[in-house]
Amino acid sequence: MSGSGSGGSSLEPRVDSSLIRALSDGIGPRPPTSNREQVAAEVIAAELEELGLTVEIDEFDSQRSFGPTYLSIFGLALLAWPLSGSSRMWARAAGGVSGLGAAALGAAESSFLPRSPLNLLRKRRSRNVWTAMDPSGPGSENSSGNVLGKPRHTICLVSHMDSSRSGWMFHPAVTPHLGKLVAGAGLAVMVNALGPLTGRFRLGRTLRRVARVLIAASATIILERELRGKDVPGANDNASGVAACLNLAEHFSRYPLESARLVILITGSEESGAIGMREFLRKHDTDGWLFVNFDGVSADAPLRVLSREDGPAGSKADPGMLGAAAEVGEEHPELQARPLRDGSGLPYDATPVLARGGRAITIVNQEGAIPDYHWPTDTADRVSEESFGRAVKFAVALVRKLDQKG
Repeated sequence: MSGSGSGGSSLEPRVDSSLIRALSDGIGPRPPTSNREQVAAEVIAAELEELGLTVEIDEFDSQRSFGPTYLSIFGLALLAWPLSGSSRMWARAAGGVSGLGAAALGAAESSFLPRSPLNLLRKRRSRNVWTAMDPSGPGSENSSGNVLGKPRHTICLVSHMDSSRSGWMFHPAVTPHLGKLVAGAGLAVMVNALGPLTGRFRLGRTLRRVARVLIAASATIILERELRGKDVPGANDNASGVAACLNLAEHFSRYPLESARLVILITGSEESGAIGMREFLRKHDTDGWLFVNFDGVSADAPLRVLSREDGPAGSKADPGMLGAAAEVGEEHPELQARPLRDGSGLPYDATPVLARGGRAITIVNQEGAIPDYHWPTDTADRVSEESFGRAVKFAVALVRKLDQKG
């Protein structure tokens, strides 16, 4: 990375936002599994190697969009409608199976289960880029002469390199309500599945008709995104998160933690269902790790720490990590970091961690709706240097706090 920076002590890191422009303007839109996502991975790996770090690139099966996943779920749910109304017993039975199957697949997706029939949709390749740094402290010296100690725990700094696609569902007038719409669609699939039981009652039949309208509307909105949406530059979401992680990698390579091993993880395919993070969790033993996720940290908005992931899993952030973040906010009031309950309405890279009982939090710049969220206006000229710098400085203090607390 190059560009003007500030600071140089362990409390004042050098802040460089040049990578945001390099990814969003230089490479451009980076859809999951695309050639441009691969180029981004290569650029990020080279940046980390320039810091003298050993970089791993893990490839995995993935898909271009979350659209096929949810269109499959909604399609099965809608198929139950004509089948269940048939006079033939086998058709009614098939309708019940179809509705229950849609609900089961929806539950599997919202729980981020490692094995699901929906994995058959993953026909393309994506990749994660990651590296690890040992702590300083009493112990043996490494090849560079740095003194190393045995890590007490692992802190993993996470961001995703891919960018999303626009559509009606991400219109600025819709995004403030996206979380409620996602929850409503999930509930509608469940209500539809219970149709064979509730259909004997008037209220049950009414609820099922409403549910089917919601499912059809949800399928239409996703199909519109797949057919008419445009791939977006993704400056704030999430070139900014990548740039924050690389700023932190540079800082902690010069000023190592005392007791924690530090992992920098840049995931692919977050925008198609947090697949990169799911694959990393599947392939690596991350028991006890502390995950700090950065997503959209350059918007001209206040710094926030999500107290709850608004994805389908509806998981609460780790209380201990939230407490550490609150302490940093109190010690550094100029950073203006406060908890925030409502995020994007879709999963973050921290959501699969929380869904399986792990420890994680997500840092964002947001007040109300996310600025330029999955919209063509998410460009580098909309980046706030001040807000980005505040996020990086907050992260340095937070990681130091987590290093002390364990």
